[in-house]
Amino acid sequence: MAYRKNSIHVKETSINTFDDSMFTRVKRFSLFSENLSTKRGQNCQMLKIIGLVIIPIIAMVIENAIKISKDEEKLSEEKKVRGKISFSVEIGLLVHYIQIERGTTALYISSGGSPLVLTNLQTNRLKTDSSLDSLNDWITLSSPSQFRSRDAYRVHLRTYRYNLDSINTTINAVIKFYSNDNALIIGWVGSTVKESNSETLWQSLTAYHMLLLSKEEAGIERALGSTFYARVDTNAVLFLEGSFPLEDLLWYTEKKTLGETYLLRSMQYSDSVKKLLDEQYTYTILATELNNMRQQISINNATSASVVAGLVWFENMTSYINILKTIQDNLAKEIVVSLNNNLSQHEMDVRISIFIVVGAIVMFPVIVVLVYRLNKKLQLFANSLKNKTYDLEQERKRSEQLLYQMLPVSIAKQMIKNKPIEPEYFESVTVYFSDIVGFTTICSKSSPMQVIYMLNALYSVIDERIELFDVYKVETIGDAYMMVSGLPVRNSDQHASEIALMSLDILEIVSQSVIPHIPGEKWQIRIGINTGSVVAGVVGTKMPRYCLFGNTVNVASRMESTSKPSMIHISPSTKIALEQHTGFLVEQRGETIIKVDLESPQLRLGRRRHGRMDTEVY
Repeated sequence: MAYRKNSIHVKETSINTFDDSMFTRVKRFSLFSENLSTKRGQNCQMLKIIGLVIIPIIAMVIENAIKISKDEEKLSEEKKVRGKISFSVEIGLLVHYIQIERGTTALYISSGGSPLVLTNLQTNRLKTDSSLDSLNDWITLSSPSQFRSRDAYRVHLRTYRYNLDSINTTINAVIKFYSNDNALIIGWVGSTVKESNSETLWQSLTAYHMLLLSKEEAGIERALGSTFYARVDTNAVLFLEGSFPLEDLLWYTEKKTLGETYLLRSMQYSDSVKKLLDEQYTYTILATELNNMRQQISINNATSASVVAGLVWFENMTSYINILKTIQDNLAKEIVVSLNNNLSQHEMDVRISIFIVVGAIVMFPVIVVLVYRLNKKLQLFANSLKNKTYDLEQERKRSEQLLYQMLPVSIAKQMIKNKPIEPEYFESVTVYFSDIVGFTTICSKSSPMQVIYMLNALYSVIDERIELFDVYKVETIGDAYMMVSGLPVRNSDQHASEIALMSLDILEIVSQSVIPHIPGEKWQIRIGINTGSVVAGVVGTKMPRYCLFGNTVNVASRMESTSKPSMIHISPSTKIALEQHTGFLVEQRGETIIKVDLESPQLRLGRRRHGRMDTEVY
């Protein structure tokens, strides 16, 4: 089935054009303007995908490397702080014994060189020296000169002890000598606390520093209190009633107040300080006795002065300071434990970060290879899918072409879109029928396979010729062949002439053809034509057929059945249609002329070739 004027034109799509349409959306968002159907485009796409995988890995490695660097730096700082805190515990023991030596020396001076006090002083000096020798390190102070090294400080202490004169040395001078050294040492510990930027330990470190300051002030208070109870008149070598000059009383009050204030601040920063102080001191007999003696010193009134009373005060204050020392050591241990925990956590973080970096570096080539292989598989799958899609598209087009051969194009398109096909009335069309003369006799001489080959050869020739005319092939049933012009696309009043010209052409072609399996015997067909109205529509859903209904079809069939071999039998309605459309000269195509005898009741069709007229009349 085909149309001369309304032929089917399906735009063929090449492989490259098809690929471009498939990947239009991909190219629109592509960083590189490459066609993914080419090798270069696929490589660019692969590089982009690998790049997207590599970038997070590189970022992770860089991030963890920076984190490792920061953690290592923080770890180093915390190790330094831990070392300094640990050393501050050792140096705190030295400060403790210096404080005891300071108080004993002040008591020795205030007692006028009492042999009883001297024995205690010598014992305390040995403890100070032993504490100094047991230090694993030394404080980092460049001035004054006695702190430049441990040996220098040892010489500094021994020189002072050797030159100490119990008669000419004042108590204030003794207290200031030892207090100045302790102030520098405690100041170094305070700087260590300031250098620590720990978010979790700053309160404990501050409490530790406040406790050191409170302990130092308590040591000075102990030394001054000793002089209150054991002051003597150096000229008469007699003990006087215990009392303070106003200047010493103010000094004592200042140190007592500072000691209590620092201790209060330490308890505010650390609950453990308050807890231990309450357990070991606040509600003890020592606290009661010490408070009574402090109150006695504060009112600056004592019944009598004696070395024994001074030693009692000294021992009570030493016990109090020892309690503070115990609390200080416990607090230091808590700080060290917390630092160790933080260090362990940071070391674990560093190990994890290193493991992640090493794992990322090791996995980097593996991931790249896996991504490369995966992308290769995806590309192969995409190419396969592209080819399958192209094949499917071609099959769809072939299916549509086949459907267009079975049904009119307009009807086929409606069926593809699942639109209902309504029957249509055509006022004037021309219907063609033809069959083979002697078909039954020919079949009796032929096998079924030969019949099929025979009909296929004949109708293939006819199908090829009707491409030149505006006709629609309706169907073939056995040797019968049915065509129509004027539908499904109306062609005004040209349908009669189109069928007539096509009939002449078919007669000429068929008369020159021979039966394939019967040499020497030519085909003969008879043709019937009728013009009139019909109703056309699609019948059925499986193997649908475009069928014509009406009396026009029946008359055309009878015209064919009553025709003669190699003749065209037309109805009066067809004759009238030809006369109205063509007049005397219907049409000239090449060397063939069709004439109509207007005086005859029947149509005369003639053919003239090379000046010779062959007339066929019916």
